[in-house]
Amino acid sequence: MNITIFGGSGFIGQKLSEELTNNGHNVTSISRKGKPTDLSDPWAEKVHWFRSDILNDTLWHNAINEADWVIDTIGILFEQPKKGITYERFILTPVQLILEYLKVNNPSAKFLFISANSAPFPLRKYMDAKLQAEQLIKESTQPHVIIYPSLVVDKKRYFSVISGLGLTTLQHIPGLRKLVKRYHPISRAQLAVELSNIIKGNTSPYTQRQT
Repeated sequence: MNITIFGGSGFIGQKLSEELTNNGHNVTSISRKGKPTDLSDPWAEKVHWFRSDILNDTLWHNAINEADWVIDTIGILFEQPKKGITYERFILTPVQLILEYLKVNNPSAKFLFISANSAPFPLRKYMDAKLQAEQLIKESTQPHVIIYPSLVVDKKRYFSVISGLGLTTLQHIPGLRKLVKRYHPISRAQLAVELSNIIKGNTSPYTQRQT
């Protein structure tokens, strides 16, 4: 299948590109910088690295016209308003732009959005943005799948591993288990496998929000 990944050069996007490419799919990655300069793995040579900034140009249009699946992995965890890095711009706006274009130019493409199962109170605005994006998708006519992972961990983000270990420890403490259940960590590699299975038509627990 032809699969286009927005943010394919990022933390989740790279691992997903690797998984899908290794499963024989034709993968196109769209990101502001194109192919990462430090990426030399054999699978990366099979990916079509497309340089485009969805917030500032329309070069990406041609890259999704023939896509069977369009996957949005764009996102930020923390805002930096002084630099123009906000949840509005990096979570909501990409969803709006992609859906508007697909509706007219590729209405049969399936849109896959990576939301979040839950988030602690300090990330309330982040979670609100994810929920707003979900609502936009559900109101659209585009075929879609929304997935709900919690904390994604990988050694490439050391703080994520430490956070994941902390959550796992708390889950073994009576009285705290229920409080942290919604934040159960998933490895970046396992998330990529789950997404690949969804594309194959298999079921996944991550297509439902866990409580």
